[in-house]
Amino acid sequence: MNKKNSAAILNKQKNDLLIVNLDYPSHVPKDYVLVKMKFSGICHTQLNEINGILGKDRFIPHCIGHEGVGEIVTIGLGVKNFKIGDKVVVSWIKKKQSKKILPTFYNSNSKKINTGGCNTLLNYSLVSKDRVYKINKKNKYLRESILLGCALPTASNAILNNSSINKKSKILIMGMGGLGYASLLVLNYLKCKDVTCIDNNIKKLNLLKKRKGVRFQLINNNNLKNFIKLNNKNFDLIIDCTGSKKLIEKTFSLCRPFIGKFIIIGNTRLNEKISLNAWDFISGKTLTGAWGNGGTIMKNFKINEKILINQINNIKRILPNKNYVLKDINKVIKQFKDGKILRPVVKF
Repeated sequence: MNKKNSAAILNKQKNDLLIVNLDYPSHVPKDYVLVKMKFSGICHTQLNEINGILGKDRFIPHCIGHEGVGEIVTIGLGVKNFKIGDKVVVSWIKKKQSKKILPTFYNSNSKKINTGGCNTLLNYSLVSKDRVYKINKKNKYLRESILLGCALPTASNAILNNSSINKKSKILIMGMGGLGYASLLVLNYLKCKDVTCIDNNIKKLNLLKKRKGVRFQLINNNNLKNFIKLNNKNFDLIIDCTGSKKLIEKTFSLCRPFIGKFIIIGNTRLNEKISLNAWDFISGKTLTGAWGNGGTIMKNFKINEKILINQINNIKRILPNKNYVLKDINKVIKQFKDGKILRPVVKF
């Protein structure tokens, strides 16, 4: 009997995703594993893909989703250190490897459907061996581990590898979506004592219990100017998770001279230009992205898993109580886009 392999497919930008039935992969290519998905997250990159914010998509039609958790059911040639039955995280972030792995694809009614080395919004996913990570047996939190595929490693890389902070550093997080809260989880793990979190959506600011040293502040067009005035040259580290050109331009001045660093994690529009005061750079302020030396590679999955386990109670409050199903994907994406869900979780 053929196994069902329903998948969300991007067939045309600025349109709803299609739900199609892919042929079950009877042959797993070299350097790939076949993963039976259990949970998938949805992040703003998917919204950007759908809406064309990242530019023209040359690979349409293709599967979608890049953070999830599943179980290995088949192993291709050339794959070591995994076995059938392993619980794994599927991530768009690669392990450091010199060998290039050839892309693969699915078939649906004799039509070719592309995949980018990993996808998560489908029942059975072909995943290249450099994008799959074994879950520690001590980690019983499969649902919450979707964050290990994107949000947590992105935030941890920015903070642990691209900044120099200590427990007393003054830190500002802008935008309390998945990446903003992932950044806060990392800072909680590091026991940072002076963190300000801002957003223009009051619901996002009320997800976690208040703790000493962390302030949640509603900032919008009405009070942004005053917030900037009160915090000029105030922060050692600013983490932008909004991708907002205007907000980045207005808040770079809040970095402290000579030591302040501004890290952009949120996606701006493709090829968007930002205008900043040259004297901010002359005075020693730094502007950088989430990924530094070595590029977008998973530098330490084990540390990210430790952070997840350490912060599991907060993660359970951040993620929605409800699981969603694949057939409702377009309704879920609309609610996500409208800010009604922080990080949707699809269960298979």
